Amino acid sequence: MSEFARRLPRALLFLARAAVSSVLGNVSLAVLSAALGLSLWVFVTNRENPRQVQTFNSAIVVKFINVPKDLAIANVGSNTVRIRVEATSSELSRLRASDFQATVNLGGFQRGTVAAAVEVAPPNGGVIVVDTAPATIDVTLDDLRTKQVPVNINLVGSPQQGYQAIESSESASPSTVTVSGAASLVASVEAAWADVNLTGRRVNLDHERIDLTPRDNSRRDVGLVTVDPSAAAISVQVQQQAFTKTIIVNPVISGSPAVGYNIAGVSASPALVQVTGPADVLASIDAVQGLATAVVAIDDSRADVVRTVAVIVPAGVQIQGPSTVRVTVTIQPARGEATFQVVPQIRNVGGGLALTIAGPITVTLAGDIPTLNALTPEAIAAVADAQGLGAGLHLLTVQVTAPSGTTVVRVEPPQVGIGLTGRPQ
Repeated sequence: MSEFARRLPRALLFLARAAVSSVLGNVSLAVLSAALGLSLWVFVTNRENPRQVQTFNSAIVVKFINVPKDLAIANVGSNTVRIRVEATSSELSRLRASDFQATVNLGGFQRGTVAAAVEVAPPNGGVIVVDTAPATIDVTLDDLRTKQVPVNINLVGSPQQGYQAIESSESASPSTVTVSGAASLVASVEAAWADVNLTGRRVNLDHERIDLTPRDNSRRDVGLVTVDPSAAAISVQVQQQAFTKTIIVNPVISGSPAVGYNIAGVSASPALVQVTGPADVLASIDAVQGLATAVVAIDDSRADVVRTVAVIVPAGVQIQGPSTVRVTVTIQPARGEATFQVVPQIRNVGGGLALTIAGPITVTLAGDIPTLNALTPEAIAAVADAQGLGAGLHLLTVQVTAPSGTTVVRVEPPQVGIGLTGRPQ
């Protein structure tokens, strides 16, 4: 605030006291003092908050009033105007477009095109509308007409991924409405459209009131036409889409085979199934793990286990075709090695000779563990030939024949020592 403005209250108080004192002695001087004080106030006020003329930045929407009976507006040259206003600086800073009322009075006009004056009313007496552009607006009046048109639904945007709108479920209440306006405009209206925004939606639209827009057969908006009622209750069903995906079947096994047996393989027939369901549910199924089956128990099994079991699917997912698969668990004996102490058989010992064997040999066989467990040393043929040998010590190579289902891994030692002595006569 300026120094002048800060001193103003004291100056006015001084003048007022002077005026009161003067009244007692001279009425003319009192009037003069009051006038001087008022002039000083006006001067200071105008200096601190001067009046200005300024073009208002926002356009003012025009309202057309008093349209003659049986006529309607077919066209307007403009539906907004620009104005220049005069007001104090503080008043100008507070003004908004909604503070003004711009009207065109069509009372008394006939059918055809007329130039009608625009009247702009300021919000208060401190604001003066200096200029209006345009000052007049061309308005075309035509005969008033009404007609019934259907309510159509325009689906805008897409529901959330994995969902879709069921167009056959669309409904509007009411299904027809009345459009009113100039005959030329009403004639071009084909339907009143309800624009339904489905962007990101995943639930049904249930009797939601949607504003209606009159449009021609090219779906262009037809302005200056009213719709009665102006909104309709719209319903649209939104449901999850069904997607199809091929997924592997992963059999679930419990228990263990009998001792000495192993699981050699597990298979399902069919190995792949086609499932249908919502996209998000199908996406949650692990591509490697696939779909599990009901449990197949193989406790203490010594042979293949074959079962028909159900395939387990998440809620909302259906299998295309049979919901069961044939699971085969192949059981095979475990492979291993076993060691046996075997006394070789010495053949073709000469007559009159007595045989002495240095000791047993160690034979290691490979085969199925159940088969090996069932063997005894006597089942293993270990033979050495003493053909043509006389009395004395000899080292013979042992020939080992493995029992059925086994193979010889090694023989230690591969030769056996024998002693041949003459029998007493």
